[in-house]
Amino acid sequence: MSIFKNFLKYKKGFSGEFDVHPLEKPLMHDKVYEYHHKKAVLENEMLYDTETAKRIFADESSLEYISFGVSTQRVYFLTPNRHWFSAEERIETESGITDVGECRIQVTKTIFVYSNLRIEKTHRVKDLIGKNDYELYKKYFGEVEEA
Repeated sequence: MSIFKNFLKYKKGFSGEFDVHPLEKPLMHDKVYEYHHKKAVLENEMLYDTETAKRIFADESSLEYISFGVSTQRVYFLTPNRHWFSAEERIETESGITDVGECRIQVTKTIFVYSNLRIEKTHRVKDLIGKNDYELYKKYFGEVEEA
């Protein structure tokens, strides 16, 4: 404790706390995820919905960084009726720090926006999964013969 703080602590009539500089307050973290799903009726006149389908994987080779905190990639879904489709997934990340009394909170918000849905042929999905994730391939298409 500094001499100044000691002096004020014992000085008659002092009952307040010192204002702490915002950068000296503890920093807490919070993460928020926001999804903007897409529905579309595609060529086979069936409804495809990114909210009800299961997101299976992302094509790493399609990843593009548009700017700091913004990227896009192609992601692949499987509907409850076993139809494959893909969507463009745009991911935006925002971060900000707010002073809330005793501490500061850093909120990191990640926004997922789906668009540009298209039907995928099973052999195309097999090729993509097979090149990148054998365990995932086995899960959806079964064992294969070793070369």
